[in-house]
Amino acid sequence: MATKTCPSCGEDVPVQAPRCKHCFHDFSEPVKKSNTGLIGFLGMLAAMAIIGTGTFWFVSQRQAQERIVIDEDTHQITFVKKYADRTESDVIKFDDITKVVVVMGGSQATWVVQVVTLDGQERVVNESNDGSLKGYAEHIAAVMDKPLVEKNLARGFGDLGTGGQQQD
Repeated sequence: MATKTCPSCGEDVPVQAPRCKHCFHDFSEPVKKSNTGLIGFLGMLAAMAIIGTGTFWFVSQRQAQERIVIDEDTHQITFVKKYADRTESDVIKFDDITKVVVVMGGSQATWVVQVVTLDGQERVVNESNDGSLKGYAEHIAAVMDKPLVEKNLARGFGDLGTGGQQQD
């Protein structure tokens, strides 16, 4: 007797049988094809597109180089940031700066030198984890003819040179 294999359960069934005697699969209905392979492929393509887009965005937003120029001749500070796809620059005139601040124990670096503008904006001009920037800050303050404020965040409060009194 000739047999065929049931597509549902894999058992051998007589060729003329209208249904499988094991799982009752109806041989008169067409066999449904699964689209899981196509859906998986499309899902993989979508995931690759999302990852590629995210990677491109990250690379284009990542700052490649930052340069800060304090120019005594023009009495201004120029901040230049170069990214992979663009260059941004900003200029602050010495007249728009109220003070120079040297911070010990900052969250990004051990030593940070900032300038504070008339509108209260703080801009970092130098930072280091290797050594003190106090001398650098004193020089910048002298060049700009601005007061120097020293803050010690490592102790939580206080000034580096006034025995614990914070200056602003």
